[in-house]
Amino acid sequence: MNFTDLIQRFAAQAPGTDSFLKVKEGSLALVSSDSEHAAAYFLIYGFARSYVLLYEDQGIAPAFAETAKTQLLSYMNRLDEAFRSGTAQDLVAALNWIVLDYGRSGKIF
Repeated sequence: MNFTDLIQRFAAQAPGTDSFLKVKEGSLALVSSDSEHAAAYFLIYGFARSYVLLYEDQGIAPAFAETAKTQLLSYMNRLDEAFRSGTAQDLVAALNWIVLDYGRSGKIF
């Protein structure tokens, strides 16, 4: 599985801890298989892991779960665009944007 496949599968799934668990597992597998982008995958892994740890045993409102999914998907799509550009500058810019955006967000995961 590649990162684009992981994004498409996550986008097609219902929001909730099960879908975040699959992102967590998939992104961790990508850390090993695509070392060129390991830091980016690890960032996504951390977000997905946090969501699972925080909410796996809680009843989550559908709107909250959808908001979290939308936020993580935006980060994943931003990275995927940077990967396709093939430049280190675009990847660093995407990583910086994600970290800054997360810092300004409600930090739901």
